[in-house]
Amino acid sequence: MNMVDRSKPLDVLNKSLKSSVIVKLRGGREFRGVLDGYDLHMNLVLSTAEELGEDMSVTNVMGEILVRGDNVVYISPTELKEQETSKGEAKTKEHGEKEPW
Repeated sequence: MNMVDRSKPLDVLNKSLKSSVIVKLRGGREFRGVLDGYDLHMNLVLSTAEELGEDMSVTNVMGEILVRGDNVVYISPTELKEQETSKGEAKTKEHGEKEPW
């Protein structure tokens, strides 16, 4: 993979807009919700946000929240969008690679 093909962090966030993500914060708290927006400081707007416990069970339903970017440890997409899935399947079949998560 050359430098041109690599995704940049904000590209990954942009692909995750309007889809479900898990956000881990400093201090260990985790939230799951739909990523409605972000900025260059990684401030995030999540809708239908839920706080998750250590076993990934919902401990608190929050609704719409704003997460300050300074507190974000990571953001993880929880599902692949339909077009991403179809691209991954084609690549998997061509190159014999495992399915994307």
